[in-house]
Amino acid sequence: MATIPGYIRPAVIQDRKIVIVWSSKPLLEVSSEQTNSTNPNAQKPTPWGFWATIGFSCIIAVIYFLAGIILSIIFVLAAKILKPQFDIMELAQSLDSNGLFLSLLICVSAPVVIGLCLLFAKIRKNITIKEYLSLNSIGWRQYVKWTLILLLFIVCSDALTSAFGEPIVSDFMVNAYKTVHFTPLLWLGFIIAAPLYEEIFFRGFLFKGIENSRAGPIGAVIITSLAWSAMHVQYDFLIIVSIFAGGLILGWARIKTNSIYIPIAMHVLQNLLATIVVIIHLGRV
Repeated sequence: MATIPGYIRPAVIQDRKIVIVWSSKPLLEVSSEQTNSTNPNAQKPTPWGFWATIGFSCIIAVIYFLAGIILSIIFVLAAKILKPQFDIMELAQSLDSNGLFLSLLICVSAPVVIGLCLLFAKIRKNITIKEYLSLNSIGWRQYVKWTLILLLFIVCSDALTSAFGEPIVSDFMVNAYKTVHFTPLLWLGFIIAAPLYEEIFFRGFLFKGIENSRAGPIGAVIITSLAWSAMHVQYDFLIIVSIFAGGLILGWARIKTNSIYIPIAMHVLQNLLATIVVIIHLGRV
């Protein structure tokens, strides 16, 4: 015989008699999400620990540099085949400021770095990629607010650079722009691809693991800013210090908004403005 699940309602007093009401629906339905939220023993979404995060980040860095070595070999050999008069050693030594090579390297490395970040975030149980990388949508007012903060920082940074007698436009950017030979590729690499993969790695994957360790949010901001500025060794010391300060602002934005989209947008804007300044300096697109 089939049974019908039911629920006993509270007793109701009718004409001095206690009546128990039988119902097929419960008085209160509690969802599994509500149960988990009230259960202190329920697992919370947690990223990899500090040392695991550092380890995975080192793997990403090694693969990034290996990709650079492989691409540099292919680039030099291709240049020698196309133009035999090229001096291989001289070309190899100039790769760190060769705009065409750097643009290709960025465009090749971006999907590799992003893919590895997604992979290492994916294999971590009990946390989604969206939670891990803070892929949280944000209101337009936040974009306006942080854009103004970034512009204020850029004005102060350029003023400080000028006060020290250093040029605002670095020699590296000028040489890169002169040697790219196909400027849309440089725009794609420096303005779009570089901010995207750098922020997903530094303020996304790396930041999340450090933030949830004993280092905390402040430690995450400082450590990721140091690592990010150390990556830009092609610049002078004063510019590297400015990059570190910019990393602190990007990390601050990441904490305050809990979204990776704001740092990405700020990074894109900063590189866009830097590219425009180079174009104005050279007087050509």
